[in-house]
Amino acid sequence: MTIFATNFFRVHKLGKGFFFLLFTFFVTNPVCSQSYTLNEIIEYAQKNSPEAIRIETAKENKYWQWRTYKSNYKPQLVLNSEFPYQNRNIPVLQDDGSIVYRRVNQSEATVDISLEQNISLTGGKLFLSSDLSRVDNFDGNMHSYSNSPFYIGIEQPVFRFNELKWMNKIEPLKYEESQREFIENNERIAYNTAYHFFNLLIAQINLRIANANLQTADTIFKTGQEKYAMGKISRNELLQLKFGVITAQKSKSKAMLSRETSQLELSSYTGLLVTETATLAIPDKIHHFFIDDSMAVEKALENSQRSLAFKREVLEAQRDLVKAKRESGLNANLQLSYGTTNVANDVTSLYREPQTLQTVNIGLSIPILDWGRAKAKRETALANLKLAEHTVEQDRINFRQEIITQVEYFSMLQGFIEYTRDANQTATERYEIARLRYIAEDISLTEYNIALEQKDYARQDYITALRDYWVTYYTIRILTLHDFENNRQLSTIN
Repeated sequence: MTIFATNFFRVHKLGKGFFFLLFTFFVTNPVCSQSYTLNEIIEYAQKNSPEAIRIETAKENKYWQWRTYKSNYKPQLVLNSEFPYQNRNIPVLQDDGSIVYRRVNQSEATVDISLEQNISLTGGKLFLSSDLSRVDNFDGNMHSYSNSPFYIGIEQPVFRFNELKWMNKIEPLKYEESQREFIENNERIAYNTAYHFFNLLIAQINLRIANANLQTADTIFKTGQEKYAMGKISRNELLQLKFGVITAQKSKSKAMLSRETSQLELSSYTGLLVTETATLAIPDKIHHFFIDDSMAVEKALENSQRSLAFKREVLEAQRDLVKAKRESGLNANLQLSYGTTNVANDVTSLYREPQTLQTVNIGLSIPILDWGRAKAKRETALANLKLAEHTVEQDRINFRQEIITQVEYFSMLQGFIEYTRDANQTATERYEIARLRYIAEDISLTEYNIALEQKDYARQDYITALRDYWVTYYTIRILTLHDFENNRQLSTIN
């Protein structure tokens, strides 16, 4: 006898009722159905969801912004050129300073190369340059060259706002902010995935409850019809049983719609195709661990993106105030350069006995009358700084309070889940007893309906408590960027 035949014989010996239960299980739970855990879907969403792709792209964008900022402090090699252009009927400057308009037919081409280095401490710029020009006079069939083979110089603003100095303070904060923001967004994907996961899980459970309730209501209604025919129950009670079937049918329709909607939302957010046959495993393995309020606040202020944003917002307001003050006062620009220069009729002669090139240029800008515009800008910037400081201080207080609230709620939930689990088991057992007693005509329909409602409510309350636990768990990770369960700081690689 084969193993299958032996097992079938043993099952058959257990009775037709047990065989029917096995058949029902395999029909309602097909082998081909896919089962997912919360961690599996979160891991998939953090790698493949549209939101994961978006935050990865945003992180890359911030990286190249950082590279652009860093390039401001590195030497820049620049090549400039003007292609030959032709001039006719141009004014010609005479030796005595007068201008005579003559028909001139000439072209000029220029090329220069310059190595430049910004000075972040002073806001100036050092440069090392070389240039070469050629002029062709077509009327006289002549050409000449001029060049500056080598000259070094500095451009230095005086009393002017130093943009590079403030960039050096703010841009590193912005880059570090973007790194922490990426980690927070990754945890936020886990949070949203858990939320959608439980929405579908609750919808699936509600549908199973609705199916079971409909089946039970239909069975009890048919039993009620038999009792009514024998005169054991009144027509009013029979109508109540019929109304119970109608209510159960309505609940099933609503539960089916809710499941389809939740299923679509989970698939759309995670990018994972969750089919109707897919089942979600209840994440009921809760790890109990203690989170200290003070430690949570400390980790949040140390790790979170928001703590860096507080510093940056105040720095930006301080920068704007300094800028308003500097731009409304005396501004000067100093340019010094030293090198060599020469002119010749051929290129080789340009480098013979070059002449000294020296330039000094000072520019001044002094506001005299602006009808209070500069003062208004300064006062506006000062008011914005005060507002930023007060706003940041209030945000810090709110941030601390939010962390403490979430930590205390999380601690409460760890115990609350145990209560709801016990309530769920108790209500389920009580309902089963009430169902059997009602069939045996030992209790009234009202008592049966109360047990049914309590069973459904206790089941939903338990799953809702689990949802609150997990979304609060990920909320704390988002706020603190710290894994308190394993006592480690969160990073881009989890």
